[in-house]
Amino acid sequence: MVNISAKLDVSASNMKEYYVYYLAKHSKQWTRRVHLVGTVVGAVGVAASVARLDAIGAAVSAAVGTAICWAGDAAVEKTQPTTFKNPLWSVYANFKMVGEMISGKMSI
Repeated sequence: MVNISAKLDVSASNMKEYYVYYLAKHSKQWTRRVHLVGTVVGAVGVAASVARLDAIGAAVSAAVGTAICWAGDAAVEKTQPTTFKNPLWSVYANFKMVGEMISGKMSI
């Protein structure tokens, strides 16, 4: 039996290229669903913490949201989170993907 595992690794020169790469790394529907949950949990926690002027709560909320997303990458896609290679573009791409799911442009 042959086991073929395609490893997608690119060097993007702009955000548009990176987003295509990001979506390929998050191709499974359940990975995107876990990212939706993690992002909403993190964002709501950060917003509530900022409203209370609680910096520690905001940091913990962001960490919990990120951990949920990373768990989806590991458990569903069986990949390392893209955040390690390009943290800022990865966060932007994640919020863009979640926004597209919420707006109905991408299936949940």
